[in-house]
Amino acid sequence: MKNLEALLSERARVRGVDGVIGGIRRQKKDAIPLHYGYPYPESYPLESFCGTASRAILRDGPEAINYGGADFAEEFERRTLKRLATRGIQCDGDGILVTSGSSQAINLVCSILIDVGDPVLVEAPSYMGGLNSFRNFGARLLSVEVDEDGLCTDALRDLLVERNQRGATMPKLLYCITNFNNPSGSTTTLTRRRELLNLAREYGFLILEDDAYGELRFEGEDLPCLGAIDTEGLVIHVGSMSKILAPGVRLGWAVADPRLIEMMNVHKADGGTNPMARTIVGAYLAEVDMQARLEELRTGYRLRRDAAIEAMEEYMPEGCAWTYPQGGYFTWLTLPAGLDSDEMLPKMAEEGVRPLSGRQFYCDGRGAANFRISYSYPDPDDVREGVARMARVIRQSMKD
Repeated sequence: MKNLEALLSERARVRGVDGVIGGIRRQKKDAIPLHYGYPYPESYPLESFCGTASRAILRDGPEAINYGGADFAEEFERRTLKRLATRGIQCDGDGILVTSGSSQAINLVCSILIDVGDPVLVEAPSYMGGLNSFRNFGARLLSVEVDEDGLCTDALRDLLVERNQRGATMPKLLYCITNFNNPSGSTTTLTRRRELLNLAREYGFLILEDDAYGELRFEGEDLPCLGAIDTEGLVIHVGSMSKILAPGVRLGWAVADPRLIEMMNVHKADGGTNPMARTIVGAYLAEVDMQARLEELRTGYRLRRDAAIEAMEEYMPEGCAWTYPQGGYFTWLTLPAGLDSDEMLPKMAEEGVRPLSGRQFYCDGRGAANFRISYSYPDPDDVREGVARMARVIRQSMKD
């Protein structure tokens, strides 16, 4: 159609086409993938999952694949509530909404809270999918720095005080990944979590806590998530089966004040979240020892994290720095002064390795000095080799 652009919404014209995925696909097919935030393939429980699927669908019959689903579809919600309770998040059926992955939950939060031009607080750096969701709804993003102790609450307070004093529109939402931030791998300390809740109470904003990696701590002490220590309905806690089962099941959830959940459900015009997937996963959760599975995953990710850190210590040139995650999928590499991660991507592709440039994770153009390294998908030997290849490109770029 010749006049297609004239038919597009203003939002579509402003956002345009994100080139990240296209850029990935244009690189060498045999390159070591340090860009994927995927579980490692061996972690997928294919045999047991297939058996469970057959038994569950045959037992529940036609209702298993009808709009609402049947018993096992409801079992998914019940099991999810029990798992959340073990992490200190107490709610009943009125306080949870099952979604198509945590991405849908984030978009539903945007749908009920964000008008065009509304300021939204985000971590710097932050998950690019979350940033894109807020941009799609026309939000103005305000960055709050992240360091080795997570979100910097002193910087957040300074920002809020400054906006309040000059009469600027105050943000109604803050988006954060308190456990093993994507992309930095850092975890917000318990002291800062409490300070964050105090600031939300004082300045009247909600917190959208994305906890995709919270159950994948393989080192250090577990910390209560914001949803567990919130007593005033300030937190919308979202999670997902993507990192602890498989991304393809596309099941997630949001836990929040029941009034928010009810409004999100009104905007969730999808005919019901995949009843077939809920049936299979509900039956799987009823059969599997989930704690044993989590321990297996934690061991797998610890091996991959160790391979990445050891390789950076061995191969990266002086002037590089990186984070030391205690869980999750990612470490965050900072380059020596003067180097640009975007400019180095083609050289990385030629060398046969694929990280992601840091610019994808900021809302203000920063990130040229950074790469996100995802150690979750390749086996430990490939993680080590991928980091070594990155180091060769960095060393050569320092000479050029």
